[in-house]
Formats: sequence, structure tokens, C-alpha cells
Amino acid sequence: MRLRLPVPLPLPRAALHALTALSLAVSGLATVVAGSAPAAALDNGLALTPPMGWNSWNTLGTAVTQDQVVQTIDFMASRGLAAAGYNTVTIDDGWSVNHRDGQSTGLVKNSYGAMQLYDANRNPTSGTDGSGFDLTTGHLMPDPDHFPSHTVNGKTLNGIEYLSWYAHSKGMKFGLYATDTYTTCQGHPGSLGHEAVDAADFVSWGVDYVKYDDCPYGPQITGPDGYNYYTQGEGRELTRSIYARVQDFQRALDATSAAQGRPRVALSVSAQPVHTGVPYLLAQDDPARTDPVITAAGTPARQAPGYAPTGVWCGQVANLCRIGGDRGPDLEGVLYNGQLQTALRYPGNVRPGSWNDMDMMFAGWQSPYGLYGVTDTCTCHKPMSDTESRSEMSVLAMMASPLITGADLRTPADSQHTYNGVTWSTGISDSALAIYKNSDVIAVDQDGAKPATLVGSPPRSSTAPLVLKRPLANGDTAVLLVNQDPSNSQTISTDLSALGLTGPGYSSKELWTGATGNVTGTISAPVAPHGVALYRLKPLAATVPAAVIGDGRYHGISAGGTGGQVLEVQGTCSAPDGSTTDINTWWSSHTSEQWRFDPNSDGTVHITDNCSTGTQAHGTLTGPASVGGRAWVLNGYDPNSTYQKWRVVQNTSTGHLAITNVATGLELDAPQATATSPVVLDQPDTAASGQAWTLMS
Repeated sequence: MRLRLPVPLPLPRAALHALTALSLAVSGLATVVAGSAPAAALDNGLALTPPMGWNSWNTLGTAVTQDQVVQTIDFMASRGLAAAGYNTVTIDDGWSVNHRDGQSTGLVKNSYGAMQLYDANRNPTSGTDGSGFDLTTGHLMPDPDHFPSHTVNGKTLNGIEYLSWYAHSKGMKFGLYATDTYTTCQGHPGSLGHEAVDAADFVSWGVDYVKYDDCPYGPQITGPDGYNYYTQGEGRELTRSIYARVQDFQRALDATSAAQGRPRVALSVSAQPVHTGVPYLLAQDDPARTDPVITAAGTPARQAPGYAPTGVWCGQVANLCRIGGDRGPDLEGVLYNGQLQTALRYPGNVRPGSWNDMDMMFAGWQSPYGLYGVTDTCTCHKPMSDTESRSEMSVLAMMASPLITGADLRTPADSQHTYNGVTWSTGISDSALAIYKNSDVIAVDQDGAKPATLVGSPPRSSTAPLVLKRPLANGDTAVLLVNQDPSNSQTISTDLSALGLTGPGYSSKELWTGATGNVTGTISAPVAPHGVALYRLKPLAATVPAAVIGDGRYHGISAGGTGGQVLEVQGTCSAPDGSTTDINTWWSSHTSEQWRFDPNSDGTVHITDNCSTGTQAHGTLTGPASVGGRAWVLNGYDPNSTYQKWRVVQNTSTGHLAITNVATGLELDAPQATATSPVVLDQPDTAASGQAWTLMS
């Protein structure tokens, strides 16, 4: 919801409206209408992944013009943004004149800025009891000064229809703003009561996407219970829930799309309601009263079903669902004390065709009100750094939020401003543009799986670090380390156990730096203030190089089927050079039962014991030349001897090691379970338990 404010210079300023905190109670509804058909979740085949694109509001406000939108479309098409998935261009509030074509003058407003409603005798009424009529008629009209008509292929197109055509000519989609109230947030005609007409016009103009806002004006309302419900609107705004009003428009869009033989239109509920509805005025047949999702969640006292929180019900009637208030360019708006906490609360609203919307992105946004730090020093306009921009996009991607930016996507020349002798550009920088085009991060956002969950307990403070994990559709896992502290770097860590990952190893890629590696236990990174580290973890293949290789430690290894007995130098460390190996009881203090796995430059491994005596000096495990021959140890390592080289791989499901001699291709095997039984080389056999070695330390 964006309220009508005085217009500052040099450009209109976006109003950041405070969101009233609303909690979800567990109590049920007081009234349920018998016989009402329960609503089904919206399934219109659209928005199967979170929509991506651009919205005019944050940079251009109500001053947006046709030329500016054309410049934006051209920039997005030529600079790779459309190809990266940012394919929808949306014009926000202010595109229409302030009356419909059935009137010759602007909307009549009352003293509260609300549309004047009338009774049956055409006398003005307050409408605060839910009564009153909207006498306006006709169609919405694009502002001809900002959106002039054009002739294309011999046909005259109005200014909005022309932009839709132009976007489509570039292979892109076009979106438009409307509201479920009598007026828009900036006082232009809303679509309440005009759903069929407006839907028919939008579809005929080629609109692909509608941002549907909620902006009730009017006096504060005190109910019969003496409770002040504050501003709730007037007339039908009071008797029909937001749920119902959105559903009316969505169904009108579907009906007119079918009637005109045109594609369906995606619908976004733009506003998280700051008000709760007046329950005693909500119509008894309102569909929100019997929606099974709403009834299961319950409605708090003095609230009405089908209002806040949208995270409960919005996916039943729309494709995108705002779950919080308007955000500004400060990163805190998407962190845990901002919209992240709310998004985590409503994962059930997230599925193909329904997405929790965390509001427009500010990554790369520059203040349109002046050169920040010179003529505009308001901290409310301070642009995000590239570090913060990466963090914003990462959080949204993890939560499967739409990636719709409000940054100025135009060239430096097109986005230049001059005011009070100062010239500056609001155009996006090359570094910020690269952030938007990061295909790895986009892939996380566009994944069809469920959104992220919080790892561990909620952060203890607004600056405490947090970790998110998101299982991806192909079996990978995205892990985000978030430093919420704006001033200090933090080292943030988690591990496979905390992430619920049970495999012995995962390949990892940090999606902002491109750094790769393997993870067998802990994920840890130093993270800059207000920064993130975003990893994609992929289970390693069925067998992978063992994690013990090159770790510099000595390990006990037990043969399968031997009851936990381990490989040892037969005769212990007092045995002579050239002694054979056997299995025996595991003693963590016996150095003759401890082995180190050191990598060779050719990718193989040499294995040495931990003995350091006059006869055994870190002997090297050496294979015999034939099947059934006993493995033995030699003081000294010959890098040219393949009999002293091994390949050691780890099964990612069981964690077992397979130890293969390079010279013969035979496996290290303990074929017998009796203590001091020989360890030999044998033909590889996945069913042979003695060839499956387990780490004891």
C-alpha cells in the first residue's frame, strides 16, 4: 500500500507505509455460512516459477512516462536482463487520468480523501456503515500527457496498449497497476465495482500481469463494541473482504480472457493489509468465511477473515502475495526482524502458481531525489552497497520470492537528472547489473521446491547471524550464511548435521564468488557486514575421493564383518621391516593400528603406519603381486612403485572406504573375522564385507 503524499522535488517520492503487526490466533471463526462452497487454491497455470521483472514505482513514481518505459524495455532487452528472466515490465500507480470516461471531471472526494459515495436518493453518505453507491461509470483512461496514443500497423493504440505491444515486440511481458478499492493509493479510480469493465480492458490491451493493491481511505471507525478499528474504508470496502475483492477481479480476468480468446493474466496482491477488517460489517456470504485454509487457521478477535495475514490465504486467489509492508533501500527490511521472519512463517503459501512477495528489490537503486551524499542526505534514501544488494537478492532467492526490481534500468543518458545546479544519474551500475544477472542465484530463486527454513534457533538480536537452508528440486541444497550486523564482519558456521544432510560428502559452490570445494563436515566463512555467503551443495557421486586423504592425521580403519577389528602391522611396531598385516582388536593407543593417507601428485595415495621404532619407521603399505597375497609394510616409499600406491574412495551412502592397489587393481580385504587373520588383496567384490573399511578415528 502506498499512500498519497505531497510530491517533493525533483521527482515524486515513494511513501513507505508502516505495517501493523498482526499475529495469527488459533481460535476459530465465530460464524460460518452453511452450504457455501469452499474455495480451491488458484490454479490458472501461470507464475509456475516466481515472476521476475521491473516496476516503475521506486524510481519514477507517478511521474512515469511512456518514453521512460520504452527506454527501460530497450535497456532490459539489450543488456541481457530479459534473457536472464527479468521479462515483465510493470507500470505502477498514476498511469490513468483521475476519472473514468463516464465523467468529465475528477473523482469527487470527501474530507478524508475517500471517493464520495451516495445513497439511493443520490445524497452524499459517509459509507461507514457499509452502505453507499459509487456513481462513476465507464472505462479507465491512460493519461494522454504521459501515455499518448500511437498508430501501429494502421491501428490506433492508446498509450498503455502501445506499451504492451512494444514489450511484446521485444519478447517481453507487460504489467499494469489497479486496486480492489474505490481509489488507488494516489487517488486515481480504483477497480472496486468495475471489475468486469477493467478486466476486459486490460485483457484487450494485452496486459499479462496485474499488480492489485489495496488502498482504503476514510474516517476512523468505532464499532458497536466501542473498539476503534481505525481507517477501514467505506461502502463495499467494509462489507467485502480483500480476499473476496481480489477473487472478483481474478475471476473477471479469467472470464474475459476466455471470452476474448486471449491468454490468462497473472495477478499479484500488492498490499499486506494494514487493517484487519470490521467483522460485524463483513457480509455473511463472503467467501473468506468458508475458505478451508482460513477456517483452519482461525481468525483473531476483532478481525475478519480474508484480511491479514495474506500469507494464510492469498494463494487461493492470486499468484503473488505481499506478506509485509512497503520496503525502503535499507537491508533490514528483508532480514529477520523485517520480512524474512514473516516469509518463514507461511511456507504453505509457496508453490508453483503462488509465491510470497517480499516487495520490490532495491539492489542497484539510486536516489531519484538528489545525488545521495551531496544534495540528498536522508538516510531513508541511502542506496544499498553491492554487498547489501547481493544479500537482498540472496534472501529473496532462498525464500522463492519474486525478483521484481524498482531500480532505474536505463542508460546513464536516459536516467540523468538536473536539480538546483546538480546533475546526476539514477541508472543502474554495471556491478549492480551483474548482481541481477547471476544465473546461479536466479536458479535458486526459480527452483520449484519449497522455500528456505531457518537452521537452528531464531537469532538472538537484530545483528546476530543466521543460516537458511533450502532443499532444491534436483536434490541439491542451498545454504545461506547471513551477517545481519551492518558494522562488523562475522565468521558464520554450520555443519551437515545441523543442515539435516546425512551423506559423507558434498561438492559446494559459493554462488557469488564461484569458489568450489567439498564439504564433509563444517561450512564456515568470514562474512562482511550486511553480507552473505550462498552455497549450493550437491551430493558427491556414489564413490568419491575419501575425506581422509591429505588431512595429515592417523586413522584406525576397521574391516567390515570383523566385529570392529582393525588393520595393523602384524607383530605391532616391534615387528621387523617387511612384516605383513592382519586384523586385530582396536586400541586407540596402538600406533601400529594407525594409518595416514597422503596424496601423490598423480592422484593416487600412499598409506603409512604411525610406528616410530628401530624396526618400524612409518612403514608404507605395499601390495603383493597376486590374488590372496598378504599386504605388507616397508620402511621407505618408492614413488615409482605402483605396488605402494593406492586409490582410496568413499561411498557417499555408507561412508565405507574401498582401498585399491594401483599395480594390480585388487582390493584390500580382510576375508576372515578371527583376530590376527591376514589382510590380503582380492578381486573387487561389492558384496565382500571385508573390502568395506570404516574409519574408527
